[in-house]
Amino acid sequence: MKDLLSTGTRRVVRTGGVLTSAAAVVLGGAALAGAAPAQAAQARAAKTGYTHSTTLKTNCAIYHNYPKSGVPARTWQKSRTASGKRTHVGVRYTYHRYALVLDYARKADPQWGFIAKSCLTDPRAYSKGAQGGTPLPDLRAPGGHMVLKNVPINPPHPGKTKRKRIGVGTLGTLRSGAYSFVIGNVSRGDSFYITTEHCGHHGKTAWILGYAPNSGRWGYVQAKHLPACL
Repeated sequence: MKDLLSTGTRRVVRTGGVLTSAAAVVLGGAALAGAAPAQAAQARAAKTGYTHSTTLKTNCAIYHNYPKSGVPARTWQKSRTASGKRTHVGVRYTYHRYALVLDYARKADPQWGFIAKSCLTDPRAYSKGAQGGTPLPDLRAPGGHMVLKNVPINPPHPGKTKRKRIGVGTLGTLRSGAYSFVIGNVSRGDSFYITTEHCGHHGKTAWILGYAPNSGRWGYVQAKHLPACL
């Protein structure tokens, strides 16, 4: 049985534990492969539009996943300045002592990560993203069309259990839903536990529900990062 969900301006098809963009069902990976440079630029502009730019107060580490017990401390370092200019990152949302930020300088995953609020000149998320607005409390952020939403840092998964371990093939984001909020990252060689005995065959842009122990969370990963699902 399939049911249709709405994620921003996209429709999503749920089949068991798998979420698949309706557009991806028709076009598969060809939609991404044929994207013109202008389209890629537009996509990046949209992504940065949801973040509030701020500078670093000091050299700091950005964590792949929210730091907590049992989660490996994978990081990359950001300097306060680069090429004589102040370093900027974009705040998407906040959670306790950390902010999820977009590293504007990185062109490949991981681009999103968690940084201590104390590292940032202005660690707050804002209601209109890049356009400012009003400061937001933890786990609130603008979604599609700048509509404010709660960030499901631990996405609900009623009735789902960890049934099969598969391996992560390439670096990718862990999301709260298809094309939704980043809640962590997965790395090559990580375990990912899906809710079925077999993942099946999916287009590269399909979203697969599972548990990522090295992120310490349930979430959705695109099939292109999961060889067992292609």
